Amino acid sequence: MAKHKSEKLVQAGELAAFLRTRREVLLNKWRERCDADPLLSRKSSFSREEFNDQVPVLLDILDHRLKLMKPSNDPVEVSSQHGLHRWQSGYSLQELMIELEHLFAILIHEVSGFDPDYTKMDTENASHVYRELNRLYSEASRGSVLYYHELRQTAAAEQAASLQAALDQLYQMGKERNEHLRHSSHDLRSSFSVMLMASQLSQSPSSEKERSELMTIINRNLASVRDMLLQLTDYARIEAGQETLEIKQLNVSALITEVVENARPVAEMRKLTLTAEGPEKLEIMSDKVQIQRILQNLLYNALKYTEKGGIYVSWTNENDSRWVLSIQDTGPGFQEDTPTGLFVGQLKPASHTTAIHKQVPVEKPAPTVSDKNEDLKESEGLGLFIVKKICELMKATMDIESRPETGTLVRIRFQARQEPNAKA
Repeated sequence: MAKHKSEKLVQAGELAAFLRTRREVLLNKWRERCDADPLLSRKSSFSREEFNDQVPVLLDILDHRLKLMKPSNDPVEVSSQHGLHRWQSGYSLQELMIELEHLFAILIHEVSGFDPDYTKMDTENASHVYRELNRLYSEASRGSVLYYHELRQTAAAEQAASLQAALDQLYQMGKERNEHLRHSSHDLRSSFSVMLMASQLSQSPSSEKERSELMTIINRNLASVRDMLLQLTDYARIEAGQETLEIKQLNVSALITEVVENARPVAEMRKLTLTAEGPEKLEIMSDKVQIQRILQNLLYNALKYTEKGGIYVSWTNENDSRWVLSIQDTGPGFQEDTPTGLFVGQLKPASHTTAIHKQVPVEKPAPTVSDKNEDLKESEGLGLFIVKKICELMKATMDIESRPETGTLVRIRFQARQEPNAKA
């Protein structure tokens, strides 16, 4: 009977998948709507994690319920933690409830966007969707109010553990930097060896087809060597402190849109979805070239390694002093036991913030001889490290959420008014 019911609610499952790909955009829109509400006055001082506190977990619960899966978290308990956070931040009960109303208004709007003509979902599916939305709203309201007036303080031991974790992270990142350089040197030697062998073979008697194949091998490896040398040059220049910032006022929304549009032909050729969503105008004081380098590097890496699905670029104003750029893809993610995976692990955010951080475990596919993703992703490590160094130059923060076969989200927080004459 349960299986039969599940088969009837396929459309609700498709909506759940749609909402998951829209997760980052949804959270950005929620923040923007709260920022515009004159009744809410305390949100501007929050970082992204602080503002989103526990809400991504609630969205995961909705995702599971729409697919008739049992959530791993109790929504009342999760909401009580969110209410406790807001109480400790000085919110009134009215402000807390207004924020929740805005969140569920955004969710209903997203559902309408999935089925604008009321043709995708039949009555049974639509009833299931709105019933679960109402159920979660009731639980969120009840849970938030339940612990709203109870004070809990963070233990000193937890603060000490956080400081120790930060020191361990710095130490590990230093080790991973050396590992990336070692891999790049190895890749360069390998590419030169392949080109030398192909060149020698091309001088031997061979058919036109064989010579064409050898030239293809040489050209492919030349392109790889060129990219690696450019990356190493960038890395050396940053490490030597030769990069400086040229601070000017710019509409970063226009810059991001232009970069994404330039990449659209690549996405169309690979049959991938590519979207860019954020405020039409976001004026900042920063270095246009460095922001463009960061976005191009991350965007083209995502396009290169994503085979199906899409890449979703979004940006938003976090508060008066910072803005956020996010690039999310549906690619293969990073294996945790690889050098690049270890580096990415050091940039994992401290709290639950998106769809990628906490999900139902997926079985790791058995490795095959033809699987090239691991080797390809390793060559991306130095590029990620260079992006991290540019972020340090700009005093921006970078975090990455990634799981194998799930996708990757890179989020960067920039200063809204960049300090001039900064050096690496």
